[in-house]
Amino acid sequence: MNGLILAADVGATNMRVGVFDEKIELARLATSSTPQTNVSESVPRALLNLARQVAEEMWGEIVSCGVASIGPLDSGRGLILKAPNIAEKGVEIPLLSLLMEELSGVFYHLNDCNAAAYGEWMAFRDRGVENLVYITISSGIGGGAVDNGHLVLGRRGNGVEIGHITIDPSGYMQCGCGGYGHWEAYASGANIPRLAEKLLRDGQIPRDNSLSESIVRGTLDAKRAFELYYAGDRGAAALFDRLKSYLAAGLASVINAFEPDILVIGGAIYLNNRSFFRDEVFPAAERFLLLEMPTIVETARGDLAPLYGAAYAARDRLEGAKVVRGR
Repeated sequence: MNGLILAADVGATNMRVGVFDEKIELARLATSSTPQTNVSESVPRALLNLARQVAEEMWGEIVSCGVASIGPLDSGRGLILKAPNIAEKGVEIPLLSLLMEELSGVFYHLNDCNAAAYGEWMAFRDRGVENLVYITISSGIGGGAVDNGHLVLGRRGNGVEIGHITIDPSGYMQCGCGGYGHWEAYASGANIPRLAEKLLRDGQIPRDNSLSESIVRGTLDAKRAFELYYAGDRGAAALFDRLKSYLAAGLASVINAFEPDILVIGGAIYLNNRSFFRDEVFPAAERFLLLEMPTIVETARGDLAPLYGAAYAARDRLEGAKVVRGR
């Protein structure tokens, strides 16, 4: 490939755009906030503006573009379909529309976690890794998988939505997507406080402790919940007795489904609480496993994994992620 690659990572809160050469070396990088109002028009415009800002005089040298984004999506048309994790929910966003008017190259669109899995695999493949699963446990839960050297994408680019696997068929918690019993609804950073509040209201967490007081005051977030657990608060102990089982069940389900050589984990909930996962969650997962526990590693690319994955997808002309003009 002769020319430059434009890559973008559009999240619910922030977006990044980078310019890469054909060796996938990052030449430039810029970041801005993702608009939260009139998103069907403002998000594509913000993406175009940030791309022009970072590329500047290189704009004419761009020959292909890879974009990772929140989903669900229709990758063949470059659309975000009713994303549940953006402030203006349920709105279709023609994410690539303005970029495709300005650039004549080939475009590729991936779910951000699928892109991250591809970016991580490229970092680990020289070690002989052919089967990799990527999981991020942060404000939400997401993931991607490479199976025998092939990125799993699904029919429209929504494969491996592991945050929405069902871990509780009773449907005790409703997910932001509208479904019930999903892993993300119980164990993500945004929903741990919601789980605690519901358990307290239903009498499943004792009162007269620091956790219950934080819930009543409306000041509980995931960070505070972990702090109280580590401090031995009895309300937090009741919450985390359930939480570690939810985390373990989700992890084991993903391992059983994909049988990876390595499991790459990132996201703030994991990275800020490594010892909790190592000492309590991973051992608890063993009782749910059919298959052996894979090697567990942290992300090689960190927060830039989706951006690198999008760039690699454009370089490798990843057919399943290609955007068809005129659809």
